[in-house]
Amino acid sequence: MNLVDQQERRSSRRKELFNYFAGFVEGEGCFSVSIKPHKQMKFGWVVDPMFSIYQHTNNRKILELFQKELYCGYIVAKQGKPNVLVYIVDNRRTLIEKIIPFFNKYRLLGTKWNDFLIFQKIIFMMEQKKHLEKDGLVEIVRLAFQMNQQGKGRKYTAEQIISGLIESPETTR
Repeated sequence: MNLVDQQERRSSRRKELFNYFAGFVEGEGCFSVSIKPHKQMKFGWVVDPMFSIYQHTNNRKILELFQKELYCGYIVAKQGKPNVLVYIVDNRRTLIEKIIPFFNKYRLLGTKWNDFLIFQKIIFMMEQKKHLEKDGLVEIVRLAFQMNQQGKGRKYTAEQIISGLIESPETTR
C-alpha cells in the first residue's frame, strides 16, 4: 500500500470514529448550561456551560478515547456514584475551539441537535459578554431552560433566577 492509500485509509477510519462519537453522544452525552447562585457576580448568578458524557467505570476506555481524539477535557468519578465516570469539557475557550466545531462537522441526528444549537448560541452570547448584562442574562436563562427537557431536574426555576437578578451595590461598577 502506498503512502497516499495509507493516508486515505487513516482519514476514512478517523471519519468513521468521529461519526461513531456523534452517535455515542446522541445516546450518552449532554450539553448543559447550569445557572448557579454566585455572590461575586454582578447579578448574583453564574452561567456555567458544560459538555459531558457518562459511562460506567468498565467503559473508561471510551471516555479516554474521546479525551485523546478531541485533545481536551478530563475524566472524573460522578459525585455520589462511584461506578460512574464523567468525561467533562467545561472550559469555554475549549468548547468554542474544539467541541462546537466538532459537532458542527459531525452533526447529531436526534434530539440532542436542538440542545446543541441552544448550547452553541448561549456560548456565543457569553463571548459577546451578554451574560454580564441583565437583558442578556435573562435571555440566556430562558434559552437554558429550553434545553434538556425544559429544565427538568433543575434546582431553581427560570422564574426564581430571573426574579433574583438584583444588581448588588458591591458589584456595580
